[in-house]
Amino acid sequence: MRIFRAILLIIALALLIVSVRQFMRGYADWEQAQIDEKRYQAEIRELETERDRLKQRVELLKNDTLTKERLVRKRFGYIKPGEIKYKIVKPEQPE
Repeated sequence: MRIFRAILLIIALALLIVSVRQFMRGYADWEQAQIDEKRYQAEIRELETERDRLKQRVELLKNDTLTKERLVRKRFGYIKPGEIKYKIVKPEQPE
């Protein structure tokens, strides 16, 4: 009878150890998932900020004539009738 109890105790301890190991592994996975979620939430906030900035730029390009004018002048070098465009050239550095 004592041997039977000892065997049952060993089996119970083995099952307890396996259960604790599984729990710890699951807990580590859960902690990693929490870290990943925080990182993804931060990335989402950054992307939402960038999206809002780009939406604002699109609205300015659609509706603001001053923004359109600045863009055309800068990108294409356009000038208004009667204006004179100057190009500043840096002198070459002697070698």
